[in-house]
Formats: sequence, C-alpha cells, structure tokens
Amino acid sequence: MTVLFSRVCVMAAFALGWCAAAAAATAGGPAPGTDLASASLTSASVANAGLDGTWQIIRPQAQLSPSDGPIPFTPVGRAAYNANRAALARHDESFDTAQSRCASPGLPRLDLTPMRFRIWVRPRMVTFQYEWNRLVRSVDLRGAATTPPFGGQAIGVSAGRWNHGTLDEHVTDFTGETLIDDLIPHTAGMTLTERWHLRNADTLEALLTIEDPAYFSRPWHAVVTYRRQPDAAFIPDVCLDRLHAGQMPLPIQ
Repeated sequence: MTVLFSRVCVMAAFALGWCAAAAAATAGGPAPGTDLASASLTSASVANAGLDGTWQIIRPQAQLSPSDGPIPFTPVGRAAYNANRAALARHDESFDTAQSRCASPGLPRLDLTPMRFRIWVRPRMVTFQYEWNRLVRSVDLRGAATTPPFGGQAIGVSAGRWNHGTLDEHVTDFTGETLIDDLIPHTAGMTLTERWHLRNADTLEALLTIEDPAYFSRPWHAVVTYRRQPDAAFIPDVCLDRLHAGQMPLPIQ
C-alpha cells in the first residue's frame, strides 16, 4: 500500500501539489524531509487560493492603453513602432509572428486576448493555462536563484511571491521577437511586472509595469481586468487550423 501510494503521489505531484500534505496526514505528522519553508509555501497558496479559477478579459485590448499618459517611446522605440504600423498598413504581418506563424504571442500580449485562461495556485508555483493554442506558463514561487536560460523566451522567465493577497510576478529573459500588444515592440531587455489581485470574488485585476530602457524613456503602467467564468474544460485549440483556414490566428475580439 505504501509503495502504491508513493507511485500515485509521484504521478500527481506536478498537477495537484498535494503529496506532502497527504503523506503528513497519513503518517500523523510531517513527512520525513519536510521543512518549514514548504509548510509556509503551502499555507500561502491556500490563503491566496481566491485566484484559482477560470478568467476572461472584460475588454480585450488589441492596443494596450497606458494608465499614466502616452507611451514614453524613446526615438529608437518610436521608429520601431512606426515601422510596425507602416507594415500593417501594407497588410504585411511578417513583424507579428503570432499572426503570421502562430508563434507564442509572449507577455503581456497573451493576457490581453479575448480567450479564457485558468489559474492554478500551488505551493511552489502558480500556473496559467491558456485556452489559446493550449499554451501553459508558470510563475516560480520558491524564491531561489535560477540559472538564466540559454536564450530568451517568448513568455520570459517568471518569478513571484505573495504580498498580502496579491501575486507579484516579475518576468525577465524575453526574446525581442514578440510584441507587447498588436503593434508595440520591445527588446530582449524588457522586464515586466504583473501584480494580480482580486477586486472582488468575481473580478481579477492585473497591474502591469513595463520597463525597457532601449524603447521607453521610463517605466509605464496599464491596468487589465478579468471576470470569473464557470470552470469547464477548454476545447482543444489549434492556431494553425485557423491560419490555414484564412482566419485570424490570434483573435482580438
């Protein structure tokens, strides 16, 4: 029975994050090797489990609206933005790999689409499961130093912590090949901060801070809100099917 239980735990650990608690309950105390940091992380995830659930943006944003004035482009950043606008006017979407090749839209663009996503709060990570093209990303809550990736990633590398019910997420190590929204470019040196918190039981708010000294003269901010949706399995979404059918690969409405 002990061997069977251990095998079940190994298979379920990533998806459910309950093995340590279950083992402790079965044994009548902490499992061997359990430390106080793990217990603290478990308590934090339970206390902030209100973010768990399925969410959909209230107002999709093809163009992200800053909350603190016009986008503070540097001359280089404005030139890159104007080049994207000119290409789009020519019906040339080669600058937009999400629409032209079904590549990952990256962040924060992935959080601006009208398609749903689900948040899974677990002791050592928070996972975002997106309806669009079945993408998944995770926020590391361990607080440990990590080795930078060999190359940048479309969704970057996310680390976070709980701050009185708010998930503070800091994202680095991007590529320079994605967009902030449908037009705004960024470099591989962009850093993104997303602060996720509940305004009420059914309204989730994300406060975004975007920093990229090469393209923006100062950090700038935006606010995005989401409404809770009924929990239901996502129908498998294949972006390439839309692309081959002549439909918009990344819906904006």
